[in-house]
Amino acid sequence: MRKKNFGRIAILNLIIAVVIGSVLTLAYPRSWQFNFLTAFIFSNCIGFSIHTLVHLLQSRLERFPTTLRRALLVVLFLIGGSIGTEVGYWVSRALFGNIIYFPAHISLLLFNLVMAIIFGSIAVLYFSLKQSAEKMAIMLKEKELQEERLTRSKVKAELDALQSKINPHFLFNTLNSIASLISENPRKAEAMVEKLSELFRYTLQTSQKDTIKLSEELEIVRSYLEIEKTRLGDRLTFHIECDSVLAEELFLPGLLIQPLVENSIRHGIAPKIGGGEVTVEAKRVENACVISVIDNGIGFSNKNASSGYALKSIQDRLKLLYDGKAELKIIHSDGTHVIITIPFSHG
Repeated sequence: MRKKNFGRIAILNLIIAVVIGSVLTLAYPRSWQFNFLTAFIFSNCIGFSIHTLVHLLQSRLERFPTTLRRALLVVLFLIGGSIGTEVGYWVSRALFGNIIYFPAHISLLLFNLVMAIIFGSIAVLYFSLKQSAEKMAIMLKEKELQEERLTRSKVKAELDALQSKINPHFLFNTLNSIASLISENPRKAEAMVEKLSELFRYTLQTSQKDTIKLSEELEIVRSYLEIEKTRLGDRLTFHIECDSVLAEELFLPGLLIQPLVENSIRHGIAPKIGGGEVTVEAKRVENACVISVIDNGIGFSNKNASSGYALKSIQDRLKLLYDGKAELKIIHSDGTHVIITIPFSHG
């Protein structure tokens, strides 16, 4: 018998003893101590006898139909009541001897059998309801876990969908850059194709992961900037600044920074006479990583079709992956300053 069940039966027996002892005290008020003590002895002897029988035969009882099982339980209550009564009777006699307050043996047995059926039925009903409640709780827990798994699968599918949209977008813009060089400088165009091949080999590897290191993302950004530097020449300068420890510690979704850099060049630097500068910074501020993409171009508006799409995609991915704890902010002042704040302790 498990300790947990033993404790529950002991508490139930104590409640029964108090009830029966109180009833007997109403009939025999002068013998209240005796009433409660004998009620305690008999309730425990009968209660544990019934529980032991039910526990031993429980697996077999479950094979029968409900009506027959209930009938068999009543039989077990009667048997357990009889055994418990005999044990309690001899324990009481050993403690008190032949005291006049004891009823006749047959009357005692009949009384205890009635109590055994009543309180045994109550106990079975209680434990049955409790078992049903526990099963229901387990089922609800399993349902919650299943819903959580489905939610995670949905989030991953949405992230993959957003990722797949960004990759062709990046390819389209880069191919346009290469096309513009084919007639002007074939060698540079060839070099750009080679760099693009290396870049996409790298992005295909990282796209298989949910998140990548910040250092890997910055490597993608550097490769893209070098491709654009080949096209724009002196009209483009760029800087990437990040602490080496932070770059290895922080994980983030792939191609999160690159679309921002692409927007800066395509809509800010390229249209500007004389070109401009792009700076990518990443630093730790308390428990968050602050990533900035800064350019001194003519500025781009999130109302622009391509830039707006990139910003919307990044915002959606941040929301899905960080549960609203990440932030994207845009500052327009002598160019464009885009700030992404990612909680460092996420995941």
